[in-house]
Amino acid sequence: MSDIEKLLSALEEELWRANRAGDGTAYERLLRKDALLVSRFGTADKERIVPLIEANHNPFVRSELSDQQVRVLSPDSALVTYRVEYTARTDQGGVDHTALATTVYSRENDAWLVVLHQQTPL
Repeated sequence: MSDIEKLLSALEEELWRANRAGDGTAYERLLRKDALLVSRFGTADKERIVPLIEANHNPFVRSELSDQQVRVLSPDSALVTYRVEYTARTDQGGVDHTALATTVYSRENDAWLVVLHQQTPL
């Protein structure tokens, strides 16, 4: 695995950790200003997602990533795909979800930033 592949895989793990912890500062740091997130819960831009993560109303209490693949598209762009199984805490208890996820990254000023994160529920 190349250094870029290791780094981007670690960034994915960091974003899921931040979601579990309600750490909006990680999302603030790792999402590009115009980032878009698409999931079973709808779409959200960075301006909307950072406060949602910080509020942590339905935190993900568990997340397991598998089958990760990293594709470097150019010296400054790459994507990461994987399967994720996660549990969200709701008023009814833990709800398990499985999705295929893709994150598109852009490197700017030597930092890799999320441009798009999309999940397809299974």
